[in-house]
Amino acid sequence: MKQLTISVPVNKFQFIVDLLSNLNFVTIDKSDKNYVMTEEQLLPVREEYKKADENPDYALDWDEVKDQFKVD
Repeated sequence: MKQLTISVPVNKFQFIVDLLSNLNFVTIDKSDKNYVMTEEQLLPVREEYKKADENPDYALDWDEVKDQFKVD
């Protein structure tokens, strides 16, 4: 058996899972996994942490931002 990894928009995720679940030859791995980020992936994250540490006003307040998220 071969494995396939796909990326889908968050608002389409459940649709894709439901669709694939109806195919009798597909299994969906629902296990939690620890993913390892490469140095290339970590670099922008570290840069953002540094900016936030150097300037507390750089980052937005979570309580103000969370209400702006749209959930379909």
